[in-house]
Amino acid sequence: MQSDALALNCSLALRDVDPADRATTAAALGYATVEYWWPFAEQTPTTAGIRTFVDSVHRSELPAVLLNFPGGGPEVEDRGLLSVPGKEDDFLRAAETAIGIGRQIGTTFYNPMAGNIGAAWVEGSREFETALGNLLRIAPLVADAGAQIVLEPLSGFPDAALKTFADAQGLVRAARAEGAHNVSILYDVFHAAMNADPAVPGAIPAIELIGHVQVADAPGRGWPGTGDLPLLSWLGDLRAAGYTGLIGLECLGEEPRPTHRAFAGT
Repeated sequence: MQSDALALNCSLALRDVDPADRATTAAALGYATVEYWWPFAEQTPTTAGIRTFVDSVHRSELPAVLLNFPGGGPEVEDRGLLSVPGKEDDFLRAAETAIGIGRQIGTTFYNPMAGNIGAAWVEGSREFETALGNLLRIAPLVADAGAQIVLEPLSGFPDAALKTFADAQGLVRAARAEGAHNVSILYDVFHAAMNADPAVPGAIPAIELIGHVQVADAPGRGWPGTGDLPLLSWLGDLRAAGYTGLIGLECLGEEPRPTHRAFAGT
């Protein structure tokens, strides 16, 4: 794992740090990039709240390369609105809010969060077509911001729309077929392992669809090396197959917190 290719997820790895200090803490640990979930308690933050967050990132002099959209609130357990029929206008507002913030902090990947749908994910279903329509609507906005949309399969949420690499792959291919070429997959190998997905071997044939990769070990969702997953082997396979992007450390942060140098040369 090349240390200069690591992005520290401030929302999870630094959740015990004051939000105003998370990006500067990441910089002090030697990371060159950071990423965030939705960093506000509100779906639509205040102007002052946005300014406080943006300023906290600017103080670190690091780009915040990935930003989640607002989760949509308790009705969807804050898991997103992308695939939820009847919420298209809310989704568009969430997209516009996130993109407006991301433009100020160097964001190159937006995770819209596919949502809880309470049904099996089936291509051609109402939920699938809702997601596809929403992606086609926001893809030009994200492209204008010089960024990509990344779709993340999740574990631990039985009603999640996207659970497997195949789920995300079908939606990405459908979006690209309609001209949204800046839609790709956020491949979190922790979630893949927890879902008994074929993990990295299953992703290699569609490596060109992967825009961003995140890791955490299991059990425990801790730092690489704290659990049983063969993360170094999997990341080596991804690199050998052609993935050249960042690796997001979306790990539950506990002291001692590794610096980027802990992963150098691996």
